[in-house]
Amino acid sequence: MKAAAKSLLVFAVTGLAACASKKDVDRIREDLASVRARQDSIASSVTQLESSVSEALENQGALVVTVRGDLLQQLDDMERQLVEIQELLGQSQIVLSGLRDRMERRQLDRQTAAEEFAELDSVGDAAALGLDRGAGGEPRSLYSAAIEQFRRGAYETARTGFQEFLVEYPADELAPDAQYYLAETYREEGDAGRAIREYNRVVELYPNSSAAPTALYKAGLLQIDQGNKDTACEYFQRVIAGYPRSDESRLARDQAERLSCR
Repeated sequence: MKAAAKSLLVFAVTGLAACASKKDVDRIREDLASVRARQDSIASSVTQLESSVSEALENQGALVVTVRGDLLQQLDDMERQLVEIQELLGQSQIVLSGLRDRMERRQLDRQTAAEEFAELDSVGDAAALGLDRGAGGEPRSLYSAAIEQFRRGAYETARTGFQEFLVEYPADELAPDAQYYLAETYREEGDAGRAIREYNRVVELYPNSSAAPTALYKAGLLQIDQGNKDTACEYFQRVIAGYPRSDESRLARDQAERLSCR
């Protein structure tokens, strides 16, 4: 009886042990399956990430190539524009140089204008005397004599002649030029202040004459020499606004750009 009970007890314990081991094995198997599933998921995620990274790198490479091409194209365009600007600047300088030459030639024309009208004897007498005092004399003789003194560098004598001309013949067609050359005598002597005042009188007395824009432009240049940028800008703006079709207007606009006039 005792032996049978003992055998039954051993069988029960053995069965329980077998049952416990099977449950543990099943649990382990479940855990392993879960781990494998997680590994598969992680592997899939890694694969997707690698694919995304690879695609991103390809796109970035293509973008770099595109950007590099665009930059090179922009650089080429900028170089062409720079060349065009340089060519235009060169042409502008040529045009401005031509305008300055024309202005200087016009100044020479003013100097010879009276000589073309004056009689040779009268001009000779005026030159011999230094100045024709104009007691009933022709205005062009007096003007020619003053111009001759100006050409010789006798600015004080020339100035006297121009002043006398303006007193006796203020309405003559040569009066604007006489007033202009009166200012020029001061400029040649280095008296910028007096020269500017006399240039201004050209515009005040003879605003519609061809000498007016030249006088304003010359006054602006003298203001630059004296370091008066703002005042110089005002003179150049007066030329541009008051005489837009004159050669001096183009020259004044160039000076205004150089000075960054507002």
